[in-house]
Amino acid sequence: MTDPHAALRGLLAGRLRGHERRLRRFAEADWRRYADLLAGALLVAVRRRFVAGQDRAPVIRFVASARERYDATGRDVDPVLAEALVWAALGERPPVPHDAAAIVARTVLLLGLLEDEGLTDRELDEILVAAAHAADDPAHGADPQLVGATVESDRQ
Repeated sequence: MTDPHAALRGLLAGRLRGHERRLRRFAEADWRRYADLLAGALLVAVRRRFVAGQDRAPVIRFVASARERYDATGRDVDPVLAEALVWAALGERPPVPHDAAAIVARTVLLLGLLEDEGLTDRELDEILVAAAHAADDPAHGADPQLVGATVESDRQ
């Protein structure tokens, strides 16, 4: 397991000290790979829960919920950016570049999506495998069926 992959796995499994320790050792290439893996994981998780063309309200409610749970200051995650990330993952907006604000927002959204699903370790590993495939696909066209079905209650 590469350090970027292990760092993301540690974050998603709640092992924050190990995650932070790995991040401190990152070289520039590791940071790029981590950002790509994070974007791939968010793409997969968003497509498990939401569908293109759906009503905006479930996305707005989810973003508000994720910010409430993970944005301690209430100012770290711009809700407009967070919603843009979700819509971009669904192919309804252009991709959002990997700047610091987008990485923070992706992290908060991903943590919220995965917590809502209550994944087992095996399911989390499946998400990470699909995230790596999405990160390696320049079009980020990951198939959410690789890692399970969407949450039907959010298809409105």
